[in-house]
Amino acid sequence: MSHTKYRSFQIIPIGLFLAFQFSHARSNDDILAVTESYFYDDLPVVLSASRLAQSQSNTPSAMTVIDKKMIRASAALNLPDLLRLVPGFTVGFFAGTSATVTYHGHADEYARDMQVLIDGRSVYDPVFGGIPWTEIYLSLDEILRIEVIRGPNAAAYGSNSYAGVINIVTEHPADLTGTMLSVTTGYGKTRFVEAAHADRVGRLDYRLSTSYKEGEGFDNRDDSSRTKWLKLDSDYNIDLNNSIRTTLGVAYGNYDEGLPGLLSQERELDNQYNYQFVEWNRVLSEKSKVSLQFYHNYYSIDDLNRTISLSQQISTLDLLQGFDESLRADIFAATLSGGAYDFEAFLNALNLTDSPMVYSWLGMKSHRYDLEFEHTFEPSDNLRIVWGVGARHDRGESYWLLQQDDPISRDMYRLFLNAEWYATPATVINLGSMLEKFEGKDHVFSPRLGINQHLTPSDTIRISGSRAYRMPTIYEDNSHVSLYLDSQDDEFNTWVISTEDLEPEQIERIEIGYFGHYTEYGVNFDLCLFHEEYSYIIDQYVHFDIADPDRGITDPFALEVLSQLQGFYQNGAFTYTNFGEVEIDGIEFEIDFRPTNRDLIFLGFSYLDISGNELKRIKDGVASFRENAEEKIPKRTFSLIASHSFDDGFTASGAYYFTDEMEWPGEGDAVPNFSRLDLKLNKHIEFSGNEIDISLILQNLHNENFDFFQNEDPDPFNVWERRIYLQAKASF
Repeated sequence: MSHTKYRSFQIIPIGLFLAFQFSHARSNDDILAVTESYFYDDLPVVLSASRLAQSQSNTPSAMTVIDKKMIRASAALNLPDLLRLVPGFTVGFFAGTSATVTYHGHADEYARDMQVLIDGRSVYDPVFGGIPWTEIYLSLDEILRIEVIRGPNAAAYGSNSYAGVINIVTEHPADLTGTMLSVTTGYGKTRFVEAAHADRVGRLDYRLSTSYKEGEGFDNRDDSSRTKWLKLDSDYNIDLNNSIRTTLGVAYGNYDEGLPGLLSQERELDNQYNYQFVEWNRVLSEKSKVSLQFYHNYYSIDDLNRTISLSQQISTLDLLQGFDESLRADIFAATLSGGAYDFEAFLNALNLTDSPMVYSWLGMKSHRYDLEFEHTFEPSDNLRIVWGVGARHDRGESYWLLQQDDPISRDMYRLFLNAEWYATPATVINLGSMLEKFEGKDHVFSPRLGINQHLTPSDTIRISGSRAYRMPTIYEDNSHVSLYLDSQDDEFNTWVISTEDLEPEQIERIEIGYFGHYTEYGVNFDLCLFHEEYSYIIDQYVHFDIADPDRGITDPFALEVLSQLQGFYQNGAFTYTNFGEVEIDGIEFEIDFRPTNRDLIFLGFSYLDISGNELKRIKDGVASFRENAEEKIPKRTFSLIASHSFDDGFTASGAYYFTDEMEWPGEGDAVPNFSRLDLKLNKHIEFSGNEIDISLILQNLHNENFDFFQNEDPDPFNVWERRIYLQAKASF
């Protein structure tokens, strides 16, 4: 199987060269006389694009910033819902609280193409990939802003910063002093309680927070949840030049994951998540500082399931096959064997017992240890550089997913450099690179080059090109998921199995953007035209030629009967290969309009033109392909949020979200377009230095929506209905 080498990266330097020549050709003395500081006036300063604090007009990538005012105006109750605001983002809930978030829609339940950071700590899971959103406890009140890089940014944050980067920046504990209590109740018997206390002791600022949440999830689903969190965030100022920030967190979750099917029952997952993060910052001079950070993430999912017995499962096959009457086990056995067996003889001939099936789709334990050194300095007035080195150790353990008792580990080492250079007062060049070496893989190099040309103090043109990679997860490289009879010692049916050495996925992106900042009108406008080429996409496909265990049977007739029985559960097995190729041409824009400090209007839009193909299945040695990639990725997304605050402390806001029809990969389905209208009414009360906020939150007011799954037999599930919540917060 051959792969097409992409050519787009060859034209990146040409575009950058032309932009650079344009910057020198301009003769407008007013522009050339503009100083660097002028471009920073009243502009948002962001941290995520290049690891350097930059004006948004100087970043090399398209960005969306969700600040505290937008968070408060939103009717969202969780982080994934907030990200619906970002142009090109797709959000899906495959269970009541279990979400997946991706850019340009190419993800299943575990969006492996997104890097998510919380104050510099990655929360990407090394086994499955993706983000355990339900175990990330962050009160929306403690988020200062969310910086979203739309597009690859591996030059700054390494592999898996593939489709985008979400950097969540939280408030400093010193800025949240006092006590906060919050209670939310409403749809699906939701009960959400939060409490936090922040204070200063000597040179130590700290914030201790805890919460508990429970709810019943979607109707027609067994997907209720119960979660609780505890977190400590502290900052110790050793002296004027040295400080240490520490964050410790622990979460416990209990989730139901029932779905209709042959193995249907109410599965129950017990999840544990904890992390430890410490960062030392030292200021060497006015133009130089260093930091050293270490973190450890631990994630555990207990997901062992035992079905009803084999004979009881047979009695449910009539529903799946459309029969009017229940099948008896002896009739079923006679049917499969051509009348040769009754049920007892059937079991004996196939080396079976009338036992339950045992399986686990998710059960695992994962660890990530990460150490990083970073140095930021300014060798001259027009040049800033940040460079660093890092090392990481990932480890995954699961007999049920990997069929081995010993953990599987992977080490990684990285070296990175990002620079911002003012070639002229109006021309900013951003250069970035990341070199990574993963254990058992070839090294990968992720470059980025961008030019920002300030046409006027309010208008900036941006041209950039970048390359990024997504490394296969531990699961994709080593998966071996099976259905067992009675115990893990008796493999019955193979579901997922790794069959080849996978290479990292690759993306190359060219973008031309415009950023307008008009202080006198309170408007920021960002427009981006881009071309993306994805290669070596890791496709999951059905390989029908992978045989199930033969259970020691040698008789050809008995083997054929066994194969027919195993086919009721699954024929062949899912596996992975580097085959998929996708090209996307698109346009995205966003308008952030704030004419007064009481008003907010934010609008985001994305349109994509998609082409590509993927491997669908292999049967009898013949491969079948799928070329309609445009049906899997939504062509259009739209978001709008508006808010106004009145004199009496009353604030009204509304939001509308739209996502075109699409098909979720993995366990998901083709779903129609998703449109959602939310309203939020808030009353703010202040007395004696205390504050109370009471909010009425209305979600999905105008329409029912299918989310991730679309199934109407016997009843639809994962259906968004109208939801209403009441929330009260007190700060004192």
